Amino acid sequence: MIEIASEMVLCLVIAAIIGILIGFIIGKAFGGDRTPVYNTVTAHGGAAAGNIYNKPLIRSAPRPNGKDILKNIEGIDAELEEKLNELGIYHFDQIAKWSPKNCHWIEEYLTLEDDQIKEQNWVEQAKGLSTIV
Repeated sequence: MIEIASEMVLCLVIAAIIGILIGFIIGKAFGGDRTPVYNTVTAHGGAAAGNIYNKPLIRSAPRPNGKDILKNIEGIDAELEEKLNELGIYHFDQIAKWSPKNCHWIEEYLTLEDDQIKEQNWVEQAKGLSTIV
């Protein structure tokens, strides 16, 4: 009985090794060039770069009472508002809560100039606008 069990274990180990080798060979043959996600360019033109933990909180859809007009923030035009909406940024209070790391992530993602958000005071403007609405 022990002989049969040890033979089964040996066969399983050999099968696992063969499976790993075949998977490695097939992976090398058909895997192609695997470029990391952070070096690719997304459909909206921005780099999918940045630490995912720096991504600001986003919404899947605007609130039932509708989205805010982000163009009211100086520095955000119609095209940029559309990109922010596609990303899940619909409301002033979302922007008002951004940290410097969130701002940097957005700048990288939307391929904006470095410190554009800080220089144009998006967060401060959003804080003022979110209290009005």
